[in-house]
Amino acid sequence: MAEVEDRDLVVFEIFEEGESLIGKSPMSDATAESMRSQFDIRPGQFTVILIGKDGEEKLRSMGQVSMEELFSLIDAMPMRQSEIRERREGK
Repeated sequence: MAEVEDRDLVVFEIFEEGESLIGKSPMSDATAESMRSQFDIRPGQFTVILIGKDGEEKLRSMGQVSMEELFSLIDAMPMRQSEIRERREGK
Protein backbone atom coordinates (compact mmCIF):
# COMPACT_ATOMS: atom_id res chain seq x y z
CA MET A 1 0.00 0.00 0.00
CA ALA A 2 1.57 3.27 -1.14
CA GLU A 3 0.26 5.29 1.83
CA VAL A 4 1.97 2.91 4.27
CA GLU A 5 5.27 3.07 2.38
CA ASP A 6 5.04 6.86 2.04
CA ARG A 7 4.86 7.17 5.83
CA ASP A 8 7.71 4.67 6.41
CA LEU A 9 5.43 2.42 8.46
CA VAL A 10 6.65 -0.97 9.62
CA VAL A 11 3.73 -3.20 10.57
CA PHE A 12 4.22 -5.87 13.22
CA GLU A 13 1.52 -8.53 13.46
CA ILE A 14 2.00 -10.48 16.66
CA PHE A 15 -0.18 -13.52 17.26
CA GLU A 16 -0.49 -15.92 20.17
CA GLU A 17 -0.79 -18.81 17.72
CA GLY A 18 0.56 -19.10 14.24
CA GLU A 19 3.24 -17.08 12.51
CA SER A 20 3.85 -13.50 13.65
CA LEU A 21 5.18 -11.06 11.06
CA ILE A 22 7.35 -7.98 10.67
CA GLY A 23 6.05 -6.60 7.41
CA LYS A 24 5.88 -9.75 5.30
CA SER A 25 8.79 -11.51 7.04
CA PRO A 26 8.30 -14.16 9.72
CA MET A 27 9.12 -13.30 13.32
CA SER A 28 10.41 -15.91 15.78
CA ASP A 29 8.13 -17.00 18.61
CA ALA A 30 10.72 -15.69 21.10
CA THR A 31 10.69 -12.24 19.47
CA ALA A 32 6.88 -12.18 19.42
CA GLU A 33 6.76 -13.11 23.12
CA SER A 34 9.39 -10.48 23.94
CA MET A 35 7.36 -7.81 22.15
CA ARG A 36 4.13 -8.83 23.90
CA SER A 37 5.97 -8.45 27.20
CA GLN A 38 7.67 -5.16 26.24
CA PHE A 39 4.37 -3.57 25.20
CA ASP A 40 2.35 -5.17 28.02
CA ILE A 41 -0.06 -7.06 25.77
CA ARG A 42 -1.88 -9.75 27.71
CA PRO A 43 -2.98 -13.10 26.27
CA GLY A 44 -6.21 -12.80 24.31
CA GLN A 45 -5.92 -9.02 24.11
CA PHE A 46 -6.20 -7.27 20.74
CA THR A 47 -4.09 -4.11 20.72
CA VAL A 48 -3.06 -1.53 18.13
CA ILE A 49 0.01 0.50 19.09
CA LEU A 50 1.51 3.31 17.03
CA ILE A 51 5.13 4.09 17.85
CA GLY A 52 6.58 7.31 16.45
CA LYS A 53 9.99 7.68 14.86
CA ASP A 54 11.09 9.16 18.19
CA GLY A 55 10.33 5.81 19.86
CA GLU A 56 7.41 7.18 21.87
CA GLU A 57 3.99 5.53 21.97
CA LYS A 58 1.56 7.77 20.07
CA LEU A 59 -1.59 5.65 20.15
CA ARG A 60 -2.82 2.57 21.98
CA SER A 61 -6.23 1.12 21.20
CA MET A 62 -7.90 -2.10 22.29
CA GLY A 63 -10.18 -1.86 19.27
CA GLN A 64 -9.73 -1.53 15.56
CA VAL A 65 -8.33 1.71 14.20
CA SER A 66 -9.02 2.82 10.65
CA MET A 67 -6.13 3.54 8.32
CA GLU A 68 -7.56 7.03 7.84
CA GLU A 69 -7.33 7.66 11.60
CA LEU A 70 -3.74 6.39 11.71
CA PHE A 71 -2.70 8.43 8.67
CA SER A 72 -4.32 11.56 10.10
CA LEU A 73 -2.48 11.13 13.39
CA ILE A 74 0.83 10.45 11.64
CA ASP A 75 0.41 13.34 9.21
CA ALA A 76 -0.10 15.76 12.14
CA MET A 77 3.23 14.78 13.74
CA PRO A 78 6.09 17.31 13.48
CA MET A 79 8.52 14.89 11.78
CA ARG A 80 5.90 14.00 9.16
CA GLN A 81 5.10 17.69 8.58
CA SER A 82 8.80 18.28 8.00
CA GLU A 83 8.96 15.39 5.49
CA ILE A 84 5.96 16.79 3.61
CA ARG A 85 7.51 20.29 3.45
CA GLU A 86 10.84 18.89 2.23
CA ARG A 87 9.12 16.94 -0.55
CA ARG A 88 7.16 20.00 -1.60
CA GLU A 89 10.34 22.06 -1.72
CA GLY A 90 12.12 19.35 -3.69
CA LYS A 91 14.81 18.59 -1.12
